Amino acid sequence: MGLRSRSAGRYQVVYDAVGGTRLLFDIKNPEANFEAIDDALREGVTARKVLVGVLNALKTRHIDFDTSPLGKE
Repeated sequence: MGLRSRSAGRYQVVYDAVGGTRLLFDIKNPEANFEAIDDALREGVTARKVLVGVLNALKTRHIDFDTSPLGKE
């Protein structure tokens, strides 16, 4: 699980699943700041199911996201 900065100041959440699959989630709203996204990631990784926990934490903070094309890198 990680967060990276994309072009034009956008962010992307990276999730490496078991088996080597990499899922990418593009943060849609440009006003979402690093701290809010980071807080959501930190909250999510404490969940029993990490990916579900992170996605729920992003939704709770009204941080919209899309999966990258094909859902992987």
